[in-house]
Amino acid sequence: MSNPASQSTISLRSVVSNSTQQLMNKKVSEEDSLYHICLNVKKKLECLPQLKPYLNLAYASAEVASDRQALLLSQMDQQEQPEQQPQSPQNQSYSSMISSSTSTATPSDSEVRPNSISSSTIDDSEYTNAFNMEDTVLTYSMGILPISVDCDPVTQLSKLFQQGSPLCIIFNSVKPHCKLPVVSSDDLKICKKSIYDFIMGLKLHFAFNDEELFTITDVFSNSTDQFIRVLDVVIALLNSAPQIFFRSTPQSPEEMSQPNTYLSDHDKIVKEFIETERKYVHDLELLSKYRQQLLENQIISSEELYMLFPNLNEIIDFQRRFLVSLEINGQVPAQRQRIGALFMHSKHFFKLYEPWSIGQNAAINFISSSFDKIQSQDFVIGNKMELQSFLLKPVQRLCRYPLLLKDLLKLSVKSKADVNIKELQTALEISKSIARSINENQRRTENHEVVKKLYDRVLNWKGYRIAKFGELLYFDKVNISTNNSNEPEKEFEVYLFEKIIILFSEVVQKKSSTRSLKIKTNSVSSSTHVPGVNSSSNSIALTGDSKLDLRGRIMIVNLIELLPIDNHSLNITWESAKEQGNFILKFRNEETRDNWMSCLQNLLRQIRSESYKSNATASTDRSSFSSPYSHPHYSGVSVNSCAARQISEVIPKQLNHHQSFEHDYRAISENYKYSIPESMLMVRVSFNSDFYTLLVSMEADIDEVLVILKKKLAHAGSICKIKYQDEDGDFVMLESEDDWSVVKDMLKESKERMLNVWAFI
Repeated sequence: MSNPASQSTISLRSVVSNSTQQLMNKKVSEEDSLYHICLNVKKKLECLPQLKPYLNLAYASAEVASDRQALLLSQMDQQEQPEQQPQSPQNQSYSSMISSSTSTATPSDSEVRPNSISSSTIDDSEYTNAFNMEDTVLTYSMGILPISVDCDPVTQLSKLFQQGSPLCIIFNSVKPHCKLPVVSSDDLKICKKSIYDFIMGLKLHFAFNDEELFTITDVFSNSTDQFIRVLDVVIALLNSAPQIFFRSTPQSPEEMSQPNTYLSDHDKIVKEFIETERKYVHDLELLSKYRQQLLENQIISSEELYMLFPNLNEIIDFQRRFLVSLEINGQVPAQRQRIGALFMHSKHFFKLYEPWSIGQNAAINFISSSFDKIQSQDFVIGNKMELQSFLLKPVQRLCRYPLLLKDLLKLSVKSKADVNIKELQTALEISKSIARSINENQRRTENHEVVKKLYDRVLNWKGYRIAKFGELLYFDKVNISTNNSNEPEKEFEVYLFEKIIILFSEVVQKKSSTRSLKIKTNSVSSSTHVPGVNSSSNSIALTGDSKLDLRGRIMIVNLIELLPIDNHSLNITWESAKEQGNFILKFRNEETRDNWMSCLQNLLRQIRSESYKSNATASTDRSSFSSPYSHPHYSGVSVNSCAARQISEVIPKQLNHHQSFEHDYRAISENYKYSIPESMLMVRVSFNSDFYTLLVSMEADIDEVLVILKKKLAHAGSICKIKYQDEDGDFVMLESEDDWSVVKDMLKESKERMLNVWAFI
């Protein structure tokens, strides 16, 4: 990764005002684009005839690197979709062309790797076996170049500077009386010696200091930051001798274009794509400059810097390459553009934005509370609102890509320019996925805050641990009713976690001696976004400070049917070992209902899949769907007997014949349970469809408990396994002192005096 202190400001050279408003509204032209800057430098260097062979060699090296990059991407694409469909003749011929063109590549062509892109950040297990995505970035452009373009000018200049001797030729043309030795060689040591001579010559004859110069390592780096440091010095040298390095032709096709030049609708979208991308990269570079100013003045800590600008250097490096590719595609006809391939290559690198999207709310809050200490008249950004706007730009840009690609795809289909339509379709899906991922990260961050507040809002958790519920997926205020038309709807705050649905009612201050609990029917509702599901933006925040009473819960594993019904409602049927029932959730709109149902269906599929795998590997380790005794008495909807009475008005309980028999003849009376001494615990053992009870001391260790239990069942044979069920409904082996401590803690929290266990031979 490049050193932050070495950040170049080549694209910021025109910024001379501290007015943030001017910076926000500054029009960014092609002169600020690395692609066009390199084109201009290349044209100036062509004025020296003695550089022509070196330019040709650099062009050939850049071409080989581009072809090798295209080959790697082609191989990666084939691995992504193994044996799904045969390769099209066009792609076959293209791949064979790449293979033949890269057969002469030398090892030195791949020595340089993109050290500005973190492998840990872009890691994707889908490709780690065969590909490290860093290895696919061999040039300063992303993706596969159009078929009519051999290489990009940025990579060509990089290859030129790495030869060393061209730098000495440039120096000698400017300072003919202080000539440096020019030694042409493909020996890396000789190339580095020439670069060293060039650097020392600049120090001696041009009064460059170390901060203004580059290092030999910068020349051979594949980081855009370090390349720009080299480019800055070369540009300064060329500008010092305008009589030698002049432009004989216009800088770019844009300069040659006339105001009345016709642009097709497709061309207009591509032009907008490029111009907005230039502006975005420029704004990222402004943020980088501001970050550097904060760093140099030691105003905030390194942790706070990362919170404000996570992965900023890596993102800028990637987006510069991305822009170079866009610029190249903008120079060729629509039929030859590979904008879709650009996104296909870039999708892994967009993961660099994950920390940015996750920490965006924290960054905005930090700015709101601490901006006074990070502002200065000398900083490029001096306004709190404008800094917040800059920090929002990355997410806004990622969300704009789908709109631009959708317009491009629509016009391509309309014009029947179907050469790369499939690539554009894939790119559109990738961009949508990126936007969904950003939304998901932000929602997860928001939900994390909701869970923290929920923990404090609930008056009594009744022994349940919120940390074991899994991730919060949805929360909403929902009207709940049953199929009984005589029972009125009641409003609850419902929270859907990965493992459980929890129902709360709001608690208000006592207004009379006879009424202390009231459900506020006039409260507004909220719904959050489920990962991977589109959601409307009409959600409203829940009340954040009212206290809640836990009224009931349903384990996801106990759900047996989900049925959408009229009035944007969802009928949920559940069943546990002791009870069953149904209830109806009435949502604010149909879309919210459908999102909840889709989420619940996905959770159930996952649970049943895991249950199937578990049954396939161990017949005794049964899931709650296959065991008639899979849930003890506390695993149903109600939390305890008090909560059962409170919620029974909404969720009726029905006992089948077998359960009724068990209730009459097997259940332990409440009076008996509460007559157990506090120092003792009653253990209820389920074995071969029969039940056994025994009393054990709370002070006994696990070995004593197991001895007593096995002695009780000695007539049945040798007991090998003892399992209990935790508050999440999971079966857990009871075999160590740690297990026994967890059991006692769980019972204390739930104020239970009886433990249900299952014994296996």
